[in-house]
Amino acid sequence: MITPNFELSQTYDHLIVKIKARFANVANTETDINEDQFIFYSSPYYLRLHLPGEIVENDSSTGSYDWDSYTFTFKLSKVNPGKIFPDLNLINKFLIPKKKLTTGTSIEIIGECSNNETDDDINCDFFQKPLSDDNNSSMKYGFANQTENAFRYFNDEFFEIIELKNPDEVSFKNRKSLQFKKELSDFSEDHYLADLMTEPDELKEIMNFQPFWLENLLTLAESEKSILTQFGNKEYLLNQEDKKSAILSLVDIIYAYCYNCRVFMGEESCESSWLINKLSSTLSWFRSFDTFNETIISCLRRSLCYPLYRNWELSNLVLTDVQKVFENGYVCLLKCLLNIYKMFNSDEPRYILNQLYIKDYCIWIQQLNSKHFKYITKLFDEQNIFKQYLELDLDLLEMAALSVLEDKKIIEETLKNNDHSIEAKLEKLQISSSESNLDSDDYSSDETE
Repeated sequence: MITPNFELSQTYDHLIVKIKARFANVANTETDINEDQFIFYSSPYYLRLHLPGEIVENDSSTGSYDWDSYTFTFKLSKVNPGKIFPDLNLINKFLIPKKKLTTGTSIEIIGECSNNETDDDINCDFFQKPLSDDNNSSMKYGFANQTENAFRYFNDEFFEIIELKNPDEVSFKNRKSLQFKKELSDFSEDHYLADLMTEPDELKEIMNFQPFWLENLLTLAESEKSILTQFGNKEYLLNQEDKKSAILSLVDIIYAYCYNCRVFMGEESCESSWLINKLSSTLSWFRSFDTFNETIISCLRRSLCYPLYRNWELSNLVLTDVQKVFENGYVCLLKCLLNIYKMFNSDEPRYILNQLYIKDYCIWIQQLNSKHFKYITKLFDEQNIFKQYLELDLDLLEMAALSVLEDKKIIEETLKNNDHSIEAKLEKLQISSSESNLDSDDYSSDETE
């Protein structure tokens, strides 16, 4: 059966369900309403929703089909008129989830975090607390570190997009060390100083660009809703550290996306998939971050090692973009992730990153408590990352470059002054020579007379 595209909206008294089903057998359409569940069947389509409140079919309920748009519209009465059904734009949230069982200790069901006492432990300090030694020795990867031993069965082509070799044999701690050494090796002092001393002409336009997350009202496009519908829904059973790791890696991935969106000024480039993949430590190194600050440092360092534009001010401006995305919440995050999903799907072999990370993120964040986004937004306000934290000797490089620039100016000024002095002497010499010639002419004239 096919899950149709659908959308939910509401009035004071009613919940409105719109279902687009072009090939439906309209004459044999069936619906069933049972408290907070709604079932729609019209071959070959089947939809089962678990709603945030109870509904009932009564005299004020209606149903219709628009032959021009192939859309069913059901107007269903709320059992409690005036009750506001939250997050109706998060359509995956209401699909009946597929069960996913995992083993381990300290388990929580993410979709029920508002009623979970352990969720009180998640705050700003939680995101700055290092992982346990046991977690640092883990060799897992993928969304929330839920995958292991997968690359034993993958082809070598995937290592074109993943800088970590043999991920099934490298712990979190060693990944961090290997990544840092590689970045130190790849950092180009000449490139960084060239962008600093002779700023590219287009950089000002990039810095002034207004990306979509600065808009007041954001909605999902039909194509984005269609992808979410295909994803379906499932439950995620995560311990606290895996949950923290997932949120911090989401910051890392969104940073890479925001950087790409800004430097290409909202357009998709043939380099976009590579850039997002390369900038994100999560996607290129399967990193699991200890703290929020560590995540930000990694983002900034990679932004000064690999893209075309390697500018400290630009890298920090992207941090404000990421903060705004999290401040906007679910819909904005989904738009970013779905754009990444579409880019990776059309760029082999990066589709594997969708399977390992992006698809699950699209489903999971709709189940996440919105207060976690507020903590991340607050951490951006509190962060104070200086250049020396990146361990690239940026301050020393800039001081050396400025010193050279000052020396150059002094030399140029000295040469200029010397040129003026020489010109003055030459001019004086010419005047003296001219006067001497005049005296000689006068003497010759007197002798002739």
